[in-house]
Amino acid sequence: MEVSKNQLHSFRNLLDNSRSIVLVPHKNTDGDAIGSVLGWRKVLTNKGYKVTGIVPDDVPSNLLWMEGADTIIVYGKNKSEGDSELNSADLLIFLDFNTIERCGEIATVARKLRIPKVMIDHHPYPDPELAELQFSQTSVSSTCELSCHIIEALGWKELLDLKAAECFYSGIITDTGSLSYNSSDPETYRIVGQLVEKGIDKEKIHKELFQSNSVNRMKLLGHVLCYNLRVMPDSESAYIFISHEELERFSYQPGDTEGFVNFPLAIKGIKVSVLFTEREKDKFVKISFRSRNNIPVNKYSERFFSGGGHLNAAGGEWHGTLEEALKRFKETFPGFLAQL
Repeated sequence: MEVSKNQLHSFRNLLDNSRSIVLVPHKNTDGDAIGSVLGWRKVLTNKGYKVTGIVPDDVPSNLLWMEGADTIIVYGKNKSEGDSELNSADLLIFLDFNTIERCGEIATVARKLRIPKVMIDHHPYPDPELAELQFSQTSVSSTCELSCHIIEALGWKELLDLKAAECFYSGIITDTGSLSYNSSDPETYRIVGQLVEKGIDKEKIHKELFQSNSVNRMKLLGHVLCYNLRVMPDSESAYIFISHEELERFSYQPGDTEGFVNFPLAIKGIKVSVLFTEREKDKFVKISFRSRNNIPVNKYSERFFSGGGHLNAAGGEWHGTLEEALKRFKETFPGFLAQL
């Protein structure tokens, strides 16, 4: 992938005039978001910058092993420290999102900052007002992959050491289902190959990401697959729902439902899978979509659930009850498919 020379020149100028840099990912962080933050943190620290990662909410437990995870400021728990770092920064870099609302409460402060802002993201339809410099490329697998391309184009490959490679590799793997989707470009595998050459332990990373589950997470997964899985054969789709009461019953922790949305796709004949998670009782439902082939779940999510994302992987939300969200999906999705 070729990175614009003009963008690289602008980025170098911003970096040359900065000493303190703050990295911010989206709320409800995942492997690509945290991998991007900690990968860039290591590279920029190696370059001599003061770098701080600030996240809107808790880091999922299966990502806490990455170097630097213990230095991240959770804004929802420590606003004063977060505000202090934001207000003293020379440069703000947004990672893995492209509209200001996606960084939660941090958005209020970020809007007021009169410092340069950079966006590095792989989702479609970026807000042109988010940052004056935008590295936006929807063809890449992940923001971690895009970050590696930028670092390579900057001539900083030697700064991308083993620990940074672990972070970026984790982001690519988690955002592609271990290279099972959003990963058809040979460039993705070239980047992965370079990260492996840094000496990463793929077996160890896989274990940390996917085989370090709590007992409660496994019980929750078993419960929802047994009792909360519904199949809509006429639409070649299936969905899972989790109530707020069920989250509390199984002592939910951030990251516990990561990957749940992929399980219905293992059913023969199913091309679309949806996960509805009631985060606030009768108030807010988080929705995840996955699809096969050319079914554009991003367009469906954008139209009916205030969301968006990629062709085969998208997210949305519903401000209301879980029952209302399920009803809206069952009433609108068959018609949406029929129009394709």
